Amino acid sequence: MVDERNVVKVLPSSPLTDAVTRGFGSVSQGLFALTFTPFLVYFMLSWQQHARSATVMLFRMEHRHTAYTTLGLISNMIRSFMVGNLLIGLFMATVSVAVFGALHLPFFLVVGVISGFLSLVPYLGLLLALAPPLLVGLGVLDSGDLLAVSVMVVALHFFALNVLYPKFLGNRMQLNPLAVTIALLFWGWLWGGMGLILAIPITAAMKIIFDHVEALTPWGAWMGE
Repeated sequence: MVDERNVVKVLPSSPLTDAVTRGFGSVSQGLFALTFTPFLVYFMLSWQQHARSATVMLFRMEHRHTAYTTLGLISNMIRSFMVGNLLIGLFMATVSVAVFGALHLPFFLVVGVISGFLSLVPYLGLLLALAPPLLVGLGVLDSGDLLAVSVMVVALHFFALNVLYPKFLGNRMQLNPLAVTIALLFWGWLWGGMGLILAIPITAAMKIIFDHVEALTPWGAWMGE
């Protein structure tokens, strides 16, 4: 006979709970990966020539010049990608600061910078970007100003996602907007938040390799501008 007092009932999770859990997992993975960024940048700068030369030696003699050129282009592309993300974040932070200041939001300088850069976080970027200005504005701004803040943050987030990333980063990576959009959808579906972060540099590296492999040149041309 089963003692009902020792039976643990597991309630089914709701779709909202599942979405929040997946989003939190993606953000935590992204933050964990960001902790390695300073070390990665240091080793990329200090060991760049050694790693490049050692990698070239893995290829046959007739392919080493092509490999050396390709690796150099990939290295330059990664630097451009990092600078592009920084510029997009600065643009979004500047617009946020200007709008929050016009609406007389308290601490608009700090809140605008935080909101602008948080909007770049995969999956939960929009919610994270909305949280600081709404929390600071509650009880200070009227409902109309809070609505204006929310609309601005949402519009800026979707503008960055659908215009700045495909156009600005795509141009720097020499990728067309269609290739960038497909890459974001595919790698985001495959790896979640980390896939969205790595989608553009992975696709740009693939294009560089395709451009230097004769059999794959048509694919590189299709991905280009």
